[in-house]
Amino acid sequence: MQLEEQINRIKRRMDVARKQAKADLVIRNAKLVNVFLKSVQPRDVAVADGIVAGVYPAGEGPEAEREVDAKGKYLIPGLIDAHTHVEMAYVSAVPFAEGVLPWGTTTVILDPHDSSNVMGNRGVELLAREFLKTPLKVVLMTPPCVPSAPAFEDAGFEVTLDSLIESRNIPLIKGIAETMDFTRVLSQEEEMMKILAYGRENGLLFDGHAPEVRGLDAQAYFGTGPIRTDHESVTVDEMYEKYEMGVHVVIRRGSLAEPASAGELLRRLEGADTSRLLLATDGCINVSDMVHKGHMNYALRQIVAEGVDPMTAVQMATINVARAHHIDHRVGAVAPGYEADLVLVNDLKDFETVQVFVNGQEIPRGIKLERVAYPADALHSVKINPLKPQDLRIEADGETARVRVLTVIDKTVATVLEEETLPVNGGALYSDTDKDVLKGLTLERYGRGKGFGLGFIRGYGMKKGAIAGSIGQDTQNITAVGVTDEDLCLAINEVAAMQGGVVLVADGKVLARIAMPILGIMSDKPFTELEGDFQAFHRAYCDLGGTLSDEVFTLSLLLSLVVIPEGGLSNRGLVDVTNGRFVDLIVK
Repeated sequence: MQLEEQINRIKRRMDVARKQAKADLVIRNAKLVNVFLKSVQPRDVAVADGIVAGVYPAGEGPEAEREVDAKGKYLIPGLIDAHTHVEMAYVSAVPFAEGVLPWGTTTVILDPHDSSNVMGNRGVELLAREFLKTPLKVVLMTPPCVPSAPAFEDAGFEVTLDSLIESRNIPLIKGIAETMDFTRVLSQEEEMMKILAYGRENGLLFDGHAPEVRGLDAQAYFGTGPIRTDHESVTVDEMYEKYEMGVHVVIRRGSLAEPASAGELLRRLEGADTSRLLLATDGCINVSDMVHKGHMNYALRQIVAEGVDPMTAVQMATINVARAHHIDHRVGAVAPGYEADLVLVNDLKDFETVQVFVNGQEIPRGIKLERVAYPADALHSVKINPLKPQDLRIEADGETARVRVLTVIDKTVATVLEEETLPVNGGALYSDTDKDVLKGLTLERYGRGKGFGLGFIRGYGMKKGAIAGSIGQDTQNITAVGVTDEDLCLAINEVAAMQGGVVLVADGKVLARIAMPILGIMSDKPFTELEGDFQAFHRAYCDLGGTLSDEVFTLSLLLSLVVIPEGGLSNRGLVDVTNGRFVDLIVK
């Protein structure tokens, strides 16, 4: 925008504020939530050139080209997700924006580490340029930990200080994403120390990721300087301890059962400043909930139900996030000079959205945006040699063997490392459906020759068949769980044949599939259409005896994630995350 044009716009907004000129939009008779005073006031709000020009007592706003009568509904600022991953919704930028904007999410603090794991800075830039085609406001944080734990896994890219510096030229990049390999920080690993020092020197905000890091280790982790947030606390005591250190504590809500009550934390903080409490989804809202329950408004609904005061809750999803990420001069409030990101809701309990505006432009409930074409290399990222059943043989001596089992806990991000006795048949170990112990696999899928890790998984409940997908967090390697080696190989090979997504097979036949060809992890389908694919997939899974509420999410997050306790299965083997070490599959 030319300087002269900007000057004219400022003058016009000033004239509108003084009611000397017509506004573009006036929302009348709203119950305005003032995030600075934590109060509700009957107000008119005037918008000019996409900016809030003035706020007035109800009925006293200026004339406007368009008027909206709020009829006493609540007007809150556009909601800001303090930390999320678009790829975990299985869609790329355009369908993601279509899905979240009508629910009142107008800004997201986005960590694209999944795209980085697949294609490095090129993948991040492709995603960023797609977001530029949408009304959704995005603050991209460049990932420092790709793969998330290089001591334990391999991905399609490896972040170094040089690549991180280069990534800052990508559109929308503003800060540094979650420093999730906390063991590299605590062990003072050289490359991580370089990245942290660079961030400190350049005044960059780092997001944190430090589950169960307490006491002196917590002081060391956050004492690095640039790491200022954390969204992985598992108890109220842990949250309180980190808050006491000045950390921006991010409360995660979505489709998962979270262990720490937001209401209990707020009671512990009664009388204290709560401006460093933030609210986020962390990408943990499944497709069906995104369609029917919402996004950040769904997260708000949950913490208010836990006992958080609605005014504080709205702050956590607006101005607190904006302040933490230094964008509070633009978004996070409904006040003169702020961008006109406005959400009308029926009440401050369910936060059901009535109308949403971004820069003063209304977002239609069924918004449709133009799709963006991805280049060929981004659509052909799965590069594996076909697997054969004999490749998956786990040899063992004797009549039985004691093995370590990775048990997944439904509706959580947690796993447990347990032990189980399995029979040895023909000198090898196989699945035991009576004990709900199935063979699992994580396979490096980028053609780098980094192999695969085998293990045993409990919690899937399947009596036959196999499931495989190219969506294994955080490396986005192929993960699979199945009863027979034959079906495991079929499922994995089918994922490769369709260049990404998830596949369910049984008895040598494909029963269901969901294609995700963009980087092998995303679709460009709208959520409403994708929901049907997931429902059909889930029905087929349940027909095989499956017991999980979301078998795809569990496959993508709980199996191969080696930065959240207790365990994970990487392409290199079974990892004891709590103690930061590989462990043998067979207990000796």
